[in-house]
Amino acid sequence: MAKLTPAKIKEQIKKIQEEIEKAKTRYPGRSFTEVTPEEVRRKLKRAKSPIITYQFWTSSAAQGGTIDFVVGIHNPDPTEARRLFAHVWVGSGAPDPVTSTFLLNVDTRFPRLTQPDFPGAKIPSSSTLELNFALDVPSGQVVQESNYFGHTYLMKAQWFDPSDFLDRGLWVFTVT
Repeated sequence: MAKLTPAKIKEQIKKIQEEIEKAKTRYPGRSFTEVTPEEVRRKLKRAKSPIITYQFWTSSAAQGGTIDFVVGIHNPDPTEARRLFAHVWVGSGAPDPVTSTFLLNVDTRFPRLTQPDFPGAKIPSSSTLELNFALDVPSGQVVQESNYFGHTYLMKAQWFDPSDFLDRGLWVFTVT
């Protein structure tokens, strides 16, 4: 990420807030998380981008049902971002700050999902992209009625080296 001036950071915060408000009208009644202006400021000062700016999902589903999940990814950079993938899964790794073990903390009863297909997402400069997931709640297995942690992992693929961790998100849904 190129170093952004205070004016550019303010501009990006405004753009992200506008995208969040538009998303709220597209997904009424869904649970959601969104970054605050201060969180955006902090994220834009670090070295890695694009960033996750919002997540929307259906708050509950019965066994055999589906949780519909949407993640908004914003590219604050002056150039197009490429080879981006979001990985979604269920597990209890939210407090784990170590990426390698965070990714291993998986409730194997639920599927692990990755979007988009090869060669990954492209996001133009100063733009937001949404990725949509349908997380199936298992049936025929013991999945208790409870709350579960959903995780989003955003990465930039490197075809011949370790891929770049960019951002992560947490969301909570209920199996009824």
